[in-house]
Amino acid sequence: MRRLHLQFYLAILATLALFVVASMIFWHLSAPMRRDAWGIEAAGQFATALLPAPDATPGERQRKLDQVREHLHANLALYDADGLRIAAAGDLPDIPKERILRDTGPVTRHAGMWIVPLEDGRRLVVRLPREHHRPSAARMLAVPGALLVALALGAYPIARRLTARLARLQSGVEQWGKGNLAARVDVEGRDEVAALARSFNDSAIRIEELVNAHKMLLANCSHELRTPLARIRLGIESLSAHPNAATREEIARSIAELDQLIGEMLLASRLGALDKLEHIEDLDLLALVAEEAAHFEREVEGRSVIMRGDPSLLRRMVRNLLDNAAKHAGGATRIQVDRHEGTATLAIEDQGPGVREIDPEKVFEPFYRSGGSGTGLGLAIVRQIAQAHGGNVRYTPGGEGGSVFIVTLPAGKEDEH
Repeated sequence: MRRLHLQFYLAILATLALFVVASMIFWHLSAPMRRDAWGIEAAGQFATALLPAPDATPGERQRKLDQVREHLHANLALYDADGLRIAAAGDLPDIPKERILRDTGPVTRHAGMWIVPLEDGRRLVVRLPREHHRPSAARMLAVPGALLVALALGAYPIARRLTARLARLQSGVEQWGKGNLAARVDVEGRDEVAALARSFNDSAIRIEELVNAHKMLLANCSHELRTPLARIRLGIESLSAHPNAATREEIARSIAELDQLIGEMLLASRLGALDKLEHIEDLDLLALVAEEAAHFEREVEGRSVIMRGDPSLLRRMVRNLLDNAAKHAGGATRIQVDRHEGTATLAIEDQGPGVREIDPEKVFEPFYRSGGSGTGLGLAIVRQIAQAHGGNVRYTPGGEGGSVFIVTLPAGKEDEH
């Protein structure tokens, strides 16, 4: 059985069938006894009204008992207050005196017979005909059978509707698995199936974005790699024909640029697949920024901020920001580290041309170009590192032109001293 809706449907029917069978067995075993007990108790009250007084003659007792039998359609025996049988109507075995006098409750059962105490102390023994005890099989099966059929008809649409949604979800997953990354599934309802569909759509969107980003990264990298490779090839050809120091320096610079680009590609790829930071420790953001700024001969202002993070990644983030300012604006004019309500901030300002785009977020895209110059992967890596630490980076125009890049990161507890 491979169809899920049939499995659900048959499971529901099997459960209902077991319930019906168990109910029938229980009712068959207990219901007649309860029903007979209620009937016998009522019969005892009826017989009390018809039976003669305890001091009636034997003939009068027998006549009255025969009348009661005709009304009740049952075999009867009458016992006096001392437990002795004084009259009988029908074939009933004698019951020992001790058993007759044992119970004083309303109705008791003995060997298929009912013992009914009367108000005057006598006992009336009643045995119903066999057909009153066992209803026919057809009557027993009619109502439960009809109930089972009705439930079976009602359960099938429910099982089919549930599994139909799973089938549509499966179809969407198969389309996505065949390479259609834009495939999505409809979110129907608010139950677990809808939550599964929603999770699939979220995952599909994320994976599609990652795949598209990697495709764009590879396309841009292939383009960027051609420039240093072309220079290296021309330099080697020129060096073979006319060896000189300038050509050697140009080849060395192109190789360094190529090596840096490959390193950035590998780092961007690793950060894109990073779920959590690999190395975390307490560090002073001001000291870390000051060490990197010293390589660019720049001073840092602000105050010490303790935070937890990966020192090597944070150094790379600061280095990329300072290198971006050096390439496009002649260097940073202000570097400041501060703290505000549990957040560490790093602001790097320059006096360059700024960003001539309507959307300043574009500068954080890989190989963004504006005005003929590009940023490569530097700023994209800055954002990846900041986000990996639970922060972010944004661009704002400078007060008198230029650019300001502001990184926000979670700070640790402030030092009380």
